[in-house]
Amino acid sequence: MVQAFPILLAPAGSLPAVEAALSAGADAVYVGVRSLSRGGRTGLSPEAVGAAVSACRRAGARLHAAINAIPSSGELPAFLASLHRLRDAEVDEVILNDPGVIALVRREIPSWPLCASVGLSVLNPEDARAYRDLGVDAVVLPSAVRPEEIPLIKKASGLRIEVFAYCRPEFLLHGKCGLTGYVADGDEGRTASAKRGGSCRLVCRNLPVPAAPHSLEDELPVWIAAGADVFKIEGRELSPPAVAALVARFRTKLDGACASSAGG
Repeated sequence: MVQAFPILLAPAGSLPAVEAALSAGADAVYVGVRSLSRGGRTGLSPEAVGAAVSACRRAGARLHAAINAIPSSGELPAFLASLHRLRDAEVDEVILNDPGVIALVRREIPSWPLCASVGLSVLNPEDARAYRDLGVDAVVLPSAVRPEEIPLIKKASGLRIEVFAYCRPEFLLHGKCGLTGYVADGDEGRTASAKRGGSCRLVCRNLPVPAAPHSLEDELPVWIAAGADVFKIEGRELSPPAVAALVARFRTKLDGACASSAGG
């Protein structure tokens, strides 16, 4: 199926959430994978990933996998083998957040679409061009990037541009958190970051910072005109009913914005 842009990319932390996102109108769904996403404490099992792919195929949608673990040297063979299994399961695209991993996966699985995660903090045309040269097909921009900056980024790189239509408020640049408490206990008493065996505790939720979510729902026409290709909703931790409600809301808003853009 050839998908027209812009598309609505929905989160799912379980198979019921995948089904909820699809039933609410998502064009694509992204999931975490156990042992490969957020330090291995959340995500679908390999068997569940296969079922999620099948659910997406039935709905005419795509499945993306968010792989934000960063392997050590000794972990690279097993890590790469896991990615080959995801590709064999027909996961459509993988979201990666480490330059070395991007280069490795592009070399070892050359035909697999790759997306540079928001964790890489692509902010300008040169950033985007650098990741394009490493082999990515798309970039997720931090919410600090404004719509007027997108045309230059897109022209310089030729990449697909993903933006967050809905996410936690960004008082620190996405992917650059240095908060105390980000480091958590890992295996065998060792400390590890959220990307290497630990798990982000989201301590930002307890700080006196703005709590209202960042949302583009009333600005979608501006972002469409700027060239955003994918509107992404954050929330793999959300329940299936919450996923369905958010996706349905943005489906209606995005369809209306696209209709207005086409008519104008």
